[in-house]
Amino acid sequence: MKKLKLTLVLILAGMSFLSFNNNKEIPRIGLNIGDEAPIIQASLINGDQLVSDSLRGKMILINFWASYDAQSRIENHVITDLYSKFKDSHFFNAQGFEVVFISLDRFHAPLNSAIDRDQINAFYHICDFKGISSPLAQMYNISTPQNILLDGTGRIVVNSNKIDKVHASLNFLQRD
Repeated sequence: MKKLKLTLVLILAGMSFLSFNNNKEIPRIGLNIGDEAPIIQASLINGDQLVSDSLRGKMILINFWASYDAQSRIENHVITDLYSKFKDSHFFNAQGFEVVFISLDRFHAPLNSAIDRDQINAFYHICDFKGISSPLAQMYNISTPQNILLDGTGRIVVNSNKIDKVHASLNFLQRD
């Protein structure tokens, strides 16, 4: 029964997504399914700059997380598996898959330790050490860990705290 409900939700979300994807209207910038996501311009923790527009053409998972949040730490391993599975996939409106981790941490040591322990070094990592007061967290209206999946045009496909919704959507949109 649970799988049936998830399938129905995904079909409705997919139909909703596709109805926004007719390129006749410029999508509004917002946080709802079908909206164009606000552009991220930030320094990565390694000092490089990231502008989310540079990743256009790929499916992008924006994962707001925290090293002190147990669910986030569990999902880090799931996200690593998702990346391995989908990094070179072809999707409706996208080719490839990237992950941007935005940390809600306030301290360097626990964040760096979690990145190393969870073996997520290879991804994009952003943290300004302001927690939920971070301008990015506020721009995306984040107060707890959250997953936002964007398609190749920068439109929001999933906005959920459940990684399984991201996984289901990637499977649904995959064209391989």
